[in-house]
Amino acid sequence: MSTHGYESGRLNLPFVGICTFGKFPYEENWDAINADVAVMGAPFDFGTQWRAGARGGPRGIREAST
Repeated sequence: MSTHGYESGRLNLPFVGICTFGKFPYEENWDAINADVAVMGAPFDFGTQWRAGARGGPRGIREAST
């Protein structure tokens, strides 16, 4: 059985799901996070007129971080 498919109940692909910086586990409850600094990316595509896709930058940085 493949690990990438609907049989496992969840797709485990690089472009699916929530991507975190540094591959840290995702925490839904922000009050439970014990941190002094947070790195957040804001996807925003309105600052560029002829370069669609700028909103993908923050996710690209999170995917590349190890």
